[in-house]
Amino acid sequence: MTEQPIQIMSINMNRQSPLTHTLLQTTSADIILIQEPWIGTVMTAWSDMDPLGDAIFGATNNNMWECYLPSFTDLKSVCIAVYVRYDLACTFSIVNHTSHPLSSIDSMVLDFSFKDKTLRIVNIYHCIPDNPCHHALLHLLLNSLDPLIPMLLVGDFNTHSHIWSFPYSTISPWATDLVDWFDNQGLELLNPPRTATWDLGWDDQQPSVLDLALINEVAAISRQISALQISFDNSISSDHAALSLLWYPAESIAVAPPPELSGYAIDDLLKDSWLKQFGPLPDSDITNIPSLIDAATHLHHNIDFVSSCTFS
Repeated sequence: MTEQPIQIMSINMNRQSPLTHTLLQTTSADIILIQEPWIGTVMTAWSDMDPLGDAIFGATNNNMWECYLPSFTDLKSVCIAVYVRYDLACTFSIVNHTSHPLSSIDSMVLDFSFKDKTLRIVNIYHCIPDNPCHHALLHLLLNSLDPLIPMLLVGDFNTHSHIWSFPYSTISPWATDLVDWFDNQGLELLNPPRTATWDLGWDDQQPSVLDLALINEVAAISRQISALQISFDNSISSDHAALSLLWYPAESIAVAPPPELSGYAIDDLLKDSWLKQFGPLPDSDITNIPSLIDAATHLHHNIDFVSSCTFS
């Protein structure tokens, strides 16, 4: 078992095989969770009875990686895949739970185990139906997660919510149900606030937060999961950013860095100075829900601004 942390990456590849080949050849990640993987003809099987041959479908292949796919009847409908480096796959016991209640063509549940330690990874792709008022998350919302198994839930949820989206985003009709499910399952969102994960790069398209990473309570308590990093530079020209984090297995927990402190060091002696700067800042008028959201965002900005000017 390596003593180095294991890098886990999640990315939507928009079914582009050349980009996937490039990613597999160049990335430093050890486990890659892909949404919308390329699926196509990887070889043709011929026989005397079938001289024209039958196309054999598969995902992008690379001899450094082992590919895991969900259970399927039509491979072309598969929306997710997981790649694991061969040396890591030989070290861990990896179970692809194709019969798990959460498993489908757009949801995978894999256990990575070493000795008596396990990390469960759930790879999600939410394909929104043609009717934008509907969703395809019932297999998620109607089931519960095992609270005793450390778990990482990550993927492209294609959902806008007040919790993680930008103020200009139109909130998805099912967002409340999804957020409630996250809360009921004891999941903690790892995404930094208001950090885009999708950007088409067009002037008429504003960036969005579509890709999320969450951990359950037992994974948070273990402190074996690092902070989440979001990078478009590492996404190999995809319009989705690469979400990356480190997993420190129990055997290498000693090399895990201490958690970074966030916020400001409050000094009671500077209270009057803080109030003097905060008081004159203008308030926002609240007349409807959008203006309420803008006011809350403005309030948080003012608190952060005055604190940064006053405290260390």
